[in-house]
Amino acid sequence: MADMSEMNAIVTIQADPSTAMRGKMETTNTSIRTEVRGLELRLDGEELVLSSDDSDRIAPIALNAVDADRLRLEMAKAQLWEWNQLEGLRARAELRYRRYLGSWLVMCLAAFSAYLGYPSYVLCLVFALLSILLWWRAGSAEQQAEREAQAERNKFRPDWDYFRQRMEEPED
Repeated sequence: MADMSEMNAIVTIQADPSTAMRGKMETTNTSIRTEVRGLELRLDGEELVLSSDDSDRIAPIALNAVDADRLRLEMAKAQLWEWNQLEGLRARAELRYRRYLGSWLVMCLAAFSAYLGYPSYVLCLVFALLSILLWWRAGSAEQQAEREAQAERNKFRPDWDYFRQRMEEPED
């Protein structure tokens, strides 16, 4: 796990660097442009500001040093598209693991019933077949989700006018 000074160094790469003070790099100005045209969320030192056209829209919110560092790190993470994709990937992985876990539990139940039901293996075979069915269902559900995601990616057509407008906005 990275300590706070390493986190500041990571954030500094994403934000505007300032002078080094006592061996610890700090940032004085970190900003994120929002999807609402013209609005910008800015962290000046330890003050959070919502601004538009170089004028503050709300009064600056004073933060303590720990909260400011934490917010600076979160703002840096928000600028990385990979970070924004992690939640969806984690949810899909949890669903996949849950499905396969059910299959493994039924297979363990089949092995236990074989141990208890010796010499009759009817219940064991039923559980084994149910486990195979659950495993197949988990695999097919995962493949179906992949096909749907691929179909969504294939039918995506970018709206280049929106990108042109965003690129033509003046940088402050």
